[in-house]
Amino acid sequence: MKPGTGLIKLSEDDPCLILGEGTNFLTEFKPKMQIMLPKSIDSAVAEVSEVISDTELRIKKEFGGDSGKKTAHIREKLTELRTEGITGFNFSRLPYVDQQEMYRHVYDCLKKGGSIGIFPEGDVRYSSHQSFASKTN
Repeated sequence: MKPGTGLIKLSEDDPCLILGEGTNFLTEFKPKMQIMLPKSIDSAVAEVSEVISDTELRIKKEFGGDSGKKTAHIREKLTELRTEGITGFNFSRLPYVDQQEMYRHVYDCLKKGGSIGIFPEGDVRYSSHQSFASKTN
């Protein structure tokens, strides 16, 4: 996760259109990446479907899914910020990670009689005919 440049807000007409101010969407985003709002808005996340320009991008679904509940909360929070002279939200960008390679490796490891261990800290270790240390060097 990396911080994005500039500030963002939702389009008044389209909750799936993100408008940027001082943003660099063309260089910072690609389709399938995710955009995440700040903790003050429950760290809402949405998948980017299209990067239109440096100041416009489209998300696949509204923040919070099809219900639109998060959209209303986001709009309320933006209204509050405007009273303080703030025009948008900070945001973070999350890379797209293709999980197919990881699952393929897990399958191959298990097929060869190896095992895997998944740690809650997010660190993944595996044992096979090769030690983990030899795979990371």
